[in-house]
Amino acid sequence: MPMRASAVTVLAFLLLLTVLLASAIIILPSNTKLASAHVTKQFGNIQVEAGWSNEPPLVGEMNNILVEVRNGTGDNVTAVRNALANMDIPLKYGGLTKPIDFEPSEEEGQYLSPIIPTRLAGPYVVVLKGNIQGQSIDDEIQIEDVEGKEKLSFPDTTGTDSGTSNNIGPRIEGIVSQLANDIDSAKGSSDTLTKSMVDMQKAIQDVKAAADRSYMIGVAGIGAGVAGIVIAAISLSRKAFQPNL
Repeated sequence: MPMRASAVTVLAFLLLLTVLLASAIIILPSNTKLASAHVTKQFGNIQVEAGWSNEPPLVGEMNNILVEVRNGTGDNVTAVRNALANMDIPLKYGGLTKPIDFEPSEEEGQYLSPIIPTRLAGPYVVVLKGNIQGQSIDDEIQIEDVEGKEKLSFPDTTGTDSGTSNNIGPRIEGIVSQLANDIDSAKGSSDTLTKSMVDMQKAIQDVKAAADRSYMIGVAGIGAGVAGIVIAAISLSRKAFQPNL
C-alpha cells in the first residue's frame, strides 16, 4: 500500500508539472517582444538603429523606414529627441539614391519615413551622414530584404477555385488562349484546303496541256494521212489517163 501511494504522489506531481509548463508556454509569447530584423550601430555614445517598421517588408506595400536614436551604451541608454536635425539620411538601392524625410513617431527617439518598396532582388541601404549631439556620423546600414506578397497571400491568386473573383483573370486568359488555338487550327485547315485546290488546278492544267498536245499531234497525223491519200489519188489518176506506149 505505501508503494502504491508513493506512485500516486509521483503521478500527481508530474501532472502538476505538465500543467505549469503548458501555462508558461501559453503565457510567455504574450510577454515576449518578437525579435526584429533591425540593425544597430554604435557611434561613440550614440546608438542608431535602422530597419522597416512593418516586417516582413513586402514589395508594393506601404511601409516605413524606421530610424531610432539613443544616447548611451548597453542597457543604460536614453532616447534622443530631435536627433535627425543635422542628419542627411537618403535611401540607396544599387546605384539609385532617394532623399527621404523623417517625422517623429509616437515613441520617443524613433523616426519614420513612408515608402513603398518596389524591388525584390538587391539590398536596401540607409545612408547616415551628419552629426547627432556633436557626434560625427558617416556610415551605411543595410536593412532587411524585401519579400514577395505570395509569402503571406491567401488564397493563392493563381488557384483554381471558381468561387473567387481573383480567378476571373486566369479563366479569361484560358478562354482567349483556347480561342487563339482554335483560330490557328482553322487557319491551318484553310491553308491546307487552299494548297489542295492549288494542286488540283495545277493537275487540271497539266492534263489540259497534255490533251492539247495530243490533239495537235492527232490533228497533224490526220493531216498527214489526208495528204497521203490525196497524193496517192493524184498519182493513180495520172496513171489512169496516161496513154499506153
